[in-house]
Amino acid sequence: MRLRFRLVLMFVIAFLATAGLLLAVFPPLADQVTKTQLFSMARTVGLYLVHNLEKLPFSGDAAAFEKEVDREFEFISELSADTGEFTVRKVILLAEDGKVEIGHPDAETGRDYSGDADIREALAGQPLAVVIEPATGPDGRPETDADIVAPIRLADGDYRAVEVKLDLSATMALLSARYRTIQYVVAGTILAAFALLSGLLLVGVGGSVIRPVLRVSEAMEAVGKGDLDTKLGWRRKDEVGAMAGRFDEMVLGLRERFELSRYVSRSTFGTVRERVKDGLGAEVRKRRLTVFFSDVRGFTAYSERRPPERVIEVLNRLLGLQEEIIAASGGEVDKYVGDETMAIFERPEDALRAALRIRREARRITVELDGLRLGFGLHVGELVEGDIGSPSMMDHTVIGDTVNTASRIQAASGPWQILVSEELSREDGVAGTFEFDGELSITAKGKAHAIPVRCLMGEKGRAAGA
Repeated sequence: MRLRFRLVLMFVIAFLATAGLLLAVFPPLADQVTKTQLFSMARTVGLYLVHNLEKLPFSGDAAAFEKEVDREFEFISELSADTGEFTVRKVILLAEDGKVEIGHPDAETGRDYSGDADIREALAGQPLAVVIEPATGPDGRPETDADIVAPIRLADGDYRAVEVKLDLSATMALLSARYRTIQYVVAGTILAAFALLSGLLLVGVGGSVIRPVLRVSEAMEAVGKGDLDTKLGWRRKDEVGAMAGRFDEMVLGLRERFELSRYVSRSTFGTVRERVKDGLGAEVRKRRLTVFFSDVRGFTAYSERRPPERVIEVLNRLLGLQEEIIAASGGEVDKYVGDETMAIFERPEDALRAALRIRREARRITVELDGLRLGFGLHVGELVEGDIGSPSMMDHTVIGDTVNTASRIQAASGPWQILVSEELSREDGVAGTFEFDGELSITAKGKAHAIPVRCLMGEKGRAAGA
């Protein structure tokens, strides 16, 4: 479907949806506003009556006091007639037994309302309550009633309850008509403005927006397929030109990040990606891992006798070989420090197999490596993983005594020698699977006691040194 037609269809659907939404929202909204105003009016009438009744003085003459109460009931009825906005159906004062002491109309006097839940609640001290509810008039037409029930303590000292039933149909009709007119005016204005704006947008977005958007879409699809050489290069001095410029900057940033990803370990790259995706902070945790170190023997002297280009070429060849074998063995290179490689493994046996294979493959291409030889050191234990560095430059790595011990063991190894700690040689999956020669011990800086180590010879069932 063409983008222009799609936009027209979208505007039509949006227009119809807006009209439908207005028709769906305004009537219930108007009804809610109307009911709120009705509730407020009924509550005001109820509070006004309760206030006046509680202010009536009691001189000890019960008959005179009842006349005063009845006069207040009459006043409420006259008020409804004067305003014309509601009709008083009845006003009753109930004794503690639920029977009507004073009623308006008089026929209510003496009736028993003790079975009504709202009356019982008011006599029990519940605060004033207003219930707006539909009703049916004598002629069968729908009406709107408001029941107001409140506890009251008159000046004669007794607790009672007062109930007022109002017919608010006149007010309901008046408010509904008023809000219906407002509804039509507002809805018509919104729809007319929407239609006008839609027409202007459809006219303006044709050549100036649609074609550039399609071009950007094509460029984004190319980038999604891995073509990071895509470039728009537009010089337009408008929002579309700014979008094209940002797109070119984004692709440049992707190329930079692609290049930078080669300079960090896979765990660092994965950690950063997950952190950005989930919006989480750096996680610091303890892990039990096998730490692998290898280092080129005699590299300083070698680098002094060779051109720098050859030194970098051979070193990259050796480091690349190690990284390939470590990754294939389930490990991960944590960092390179000059000619030294540090890696970590979840399973100790994978680390030992990687060391044996690196030694075997490096020996096989010793001519390519100008005769350079490696020494290895491995240890297992708990370490801390997290971000180390400053706020502006961090390294996601592992630290701890396990790392330091593995480094010291590697420093004590000879050319092509793989030294592992005694603790590592006894790990499950290692003991009984690999062959070791001798029980050595080395002294290391910062260690009060010598470190017992074993020399890895190979896997059982394979040739020595394999």
